[in-house]
Amino acid sequence: MTSARYREQYSDALGCYLRDQELAGLDIVTDGDVRFDEEVSGQSWFTYSMRQMAGFDLADRALMKGAGGVPYPRGHILHDMAETRVYPSINGPVGRGHLQYTEIWKYAQRMTAKPVKFGTITPELLGPTVRDNYYNDPRARIMALSNAINEELHALADAGCQVIQMEEPQVHLLAIRGLAGGPLNAGFMREVFNNTVRGLRAKCEVWCHSCWGNPAQQRMFAKVRSYAPALEEMARIDADVITFENCASGGIDLEAFGTHIKDQ
Repeated sequence: MTSARYREQYSDALGCYLRDQELAGLDIVTDGDVRFDEEVSGQSWFTYSMRQMAGFDLADRALMKGAGGVPYPRGHILHDMAETRVYPSINGPVGRGHLQYTEIWKYAQRMTAKPVKFGTITPELLGPTVRDNYYNDPRARIMALSNAINEELHALADAGCQVIQMEEPQVHLLAIRGLAGGPLNAGFMREVFNNTVRGLRAKCEVWCHSCWGNPAQQRMFAKVRSYAPALEEMARIDADVITFENCASGGIDLEAFGTHIKDQ
């Protein structure tokens, strides 16, 4: 951060996030994803990694795969969300590049005595959304991203980060669509998640965040969804903690969680 103005803005925002969490009495705090830019419906959650990792061509951009013909009229906030998903293409072997997860975490951790949890998007979300001119195979593409992010996360854990949160394993989102066959299925997504966190639990806690998607604070599904079809695979996720979006559904899966999730 060589820009004096940006450095001050970043530090001020980060300090506010951390102080608010401390005042609320939280034992584990986060940096509020302050590294992200102001993009429509939180697109920077996707694009930060794409801009920083090796293999992505920022000059070769394309609309997110499958984003055409979105079922929302112009003027609807979710139409804007889908229409602005213009992502760089993969034109070479992917690698860590300059994700700088360790540097970002250190900047936050030095501002608080409480452990800072670091969260990251998962490769199984990044891989299916981009145009691939290099691997031309969805499983190979996603696994390459998984290996690169695993390497970055090990550097983060080695630096002292005690809690790493993996955001959205995709197991549940594929399971509710009944995608048991084909190259991208719930079982493969569980394998990808476990590969991405491979070896990390010996160094830190691994948390798995799951939800039903809330771009621009909007529901992605018209009907309430259940985790039930995915719980057998989710129980095999290599994590210390799994979080579920449960309040909005009125707790319909609480009994199923108790039945299937035993080790997390």
